[in-house]
Amino acid sequence: MIFALILALALIFVNAFYVAAEFATVAARQAQLQYQAQEGNAMAKRLLVVMQNPRELDQYIATCQIGITFSSLINGAVTESNLGPIVASQLVTNFQLDRMHAASLAALLILACLTLAQILFGELLPKAVALQYSTRVALFMYWPLHISSRIYRPFIWILNGSGNALLAMFGIPASSHKHIHSLDEIELLLAESKDGGLLEPEEHERLHHAIELSQETAKQIMTPRTKLSAISVNSSLDECYQLALESPYTRLLVYGDTIDDVKGIVNVKSIVSAKINNTAAVGIEHFITPIPIVPENLSMDRLMKELKEHRSHAAIVMDEHGGTLGVVTVGDILGELMEETETDEFKREIKVEILEDGDICMSGAYKLRRATKFIGPIPDTEADTVNGLVMEILGRVPEEGESVEFNEVVMKVESVEHNAVTSLRVTKKNKVDDDDD
Repeated sequence: MIFALILALALIFVNAFYVAAEFATVAARQAQLQYQAQEGNAMAKRLLVVMQNPRELDQYIATCQIGITFSSLINGAVTESNLGPIVASQLVTNFQLDRMHAASLAALLILACLTLAQILFGELLPKAVALQYSTRVALFMYWPLHISSRIYRPFIWILNGSGNALLAMFGIPASSHKHIHSLDEIELLLAESKDGGLLEPEEHERLHHAIELSQETAKQIMTPRTKLSAISVNSSLDECYQLALESPYTRLLVYGDTIDDVKGIVNVKSIVSAKINNTAAVGIEHFITPIPIVPENLSMDRLMKELKEHRSHAAIVMDEHGGTLGVVTVGDILGELMEETETDEFKREIKVEILEDGDICMSGAYKLRRATKFIGPIPDTEADTVNGLVMEILGRVPEEGESVEFNEVVMKVESVEHNAVTSLRVTKKNKVDDDDD
């Protein structure tokens, strides 16, 4: 009986080993392994090869699964055959049961105890340890698993082949294990890293903005055409020079008959240089730099690829009807990553200022997705900016001095230019109520 118990515990330990190896391999962070590999850890180098090769990783995980299944089945069969008669005879002696009922009850008791021990010590405990110390456990388990995979190779080949054949019968493509994370999972990993002290708040904020940016479109980060400084291609160099002096931007948009017929951009430096050299009769056509035209729903990765291919720092954003919506620049992209970055190519810096009394002065062009920390959660809306949200709530262009209640704040419009809110003041509702009292 003692030998049977020791054997059962040994098989539970084997099961726990493979469970820990599987969870540790899946949860191990490649960044930590790469760092250790660069520091000269030979085991980390070997494990990285497995984790970066989908086929190797698939066999690695299959080894764990086969080990778990074999140890569980063998444990159940061996423990039942060894302890079953002993427990049944004790039931017959102590409870005067007939042998048939005693054997059935003994099998049930052994199964219940074995299942409980298997779940506690063979599943839950090793899983918790593996997830807590994933990288260490994965490195420790490498050689035993490497040897096991060679022993189980025939079984892996047969079972993987059978599984792929079944998937093919149902029209499901076979896939390999890969260390991939969705954007939401990456957000959670970043939050955990920040909470654990691995990331500074500023670093976390920049990475968070980078993830948000990957989901944006050209329209969402562009400078709208109402904010641009534009001039006709037929204008003289003197007219362009005068606009350059009045404009706060380093580049001017050049159009043909209308703003929807964009020819390109001119650099203010070139205009000023031409004016100083007395080349006013040349006109501005000579100074125009063509820029690519992109659709409004173009994703960030495709936008950056487009800018790179055209060797351009800016692109015109067009709607589906061929109308000019605005201009998107490399500066706009950097401005999305780092809000404090000044992008004076086509627009001024958009700021949020926290006042001494706790109120917040906010630009109407401030992005809604970033305004949530000031005005609360945003419902489903077509608006991209705070100005768009205010207009959506009112159903019209707001007037200066008008207030809008939203969530737990009151947004008071301070200035309106060209039918758009340029500045507003955000106050907590409870503060407004206290002031009224």
